[in-house]
Amino acid sequence: MSSEERVKYWESAWDNGRTQWHASVVNFALQSFGHLLLPSPQRRVLVPLCGKTVDMKWFYDNGHSVVGIEGVEMPVKEFYEENGIPYTTEELPWGKLYKSKDQRIQLYCCDLFQAKPEVLGKFDAVWDRGSLVAIYEEDRERYSQFMKAVLAPDFRYLVNLMQYRPNEEFSGPPRNVPNELVLQLFGDVCELQVLETLKWSKEEGPWYDYGMQEVVALLTPKK
Repeated sequence: MSSEERVKYWESAWDNGRTQWHASVVNFALQSFGHLLLPSPQRRVLVPLCGKTVDMKWFYDNGHSVVGIEGVEMPVKEFYEENGIPYTTEELPWGKLYKSKDQRIQLYCCDLFQAKPEVLGKFDAVWDRGSLVAIYEEDRERYSQFMKAVLAPDFRYLVNLMQYRPNEEFSGPPRNVPNELVLQLFGDVCELQVLETLKWSKEEGPWYDYGMQEVVALLTPKK
């Protein structure tokens, strides 16, 4: 799928309200394990495929600096407007940058694979709640190479994974991402620790029949 086709797909989802992944409350994994992702104050956090997640405001309110990358402009604008955060914009050769007046929230509206690691800089923390599970299978290797290029030496990478039995009726997104795949993509520089596994109940309907479970994992530098 081309870059233009990817953007059109997600633009259509936002335009038509097919945004069931967007939550109005801070993600449970941050509330439970945020201290592991952010072991010291004033960390620099990357949120790939950020949408308008309220998790970014949580980082901001806790004194951290946030950089988000999002392919669709509408949720980027809505994030600032819904949270009452004044912003300015800057046109880039490969996208558009929205930034708060104090510079502590910077959201890049661009194709993630067009973003420049040398411009973004290094990150102490990555919050990957719905990014890796949304990436197309053929883009996963490129995705992991990009993410590894922006990790600071003492990074923490918190990721939510969805794991289930793919079938003809449903293959994502969210896509099935086993622990073994994460190690295949990141194991050259990361160690993986599973923090929590939540098996979905029968109340989830078809999800239960697919053996759906949500895994919270922490990636840290390989020793």
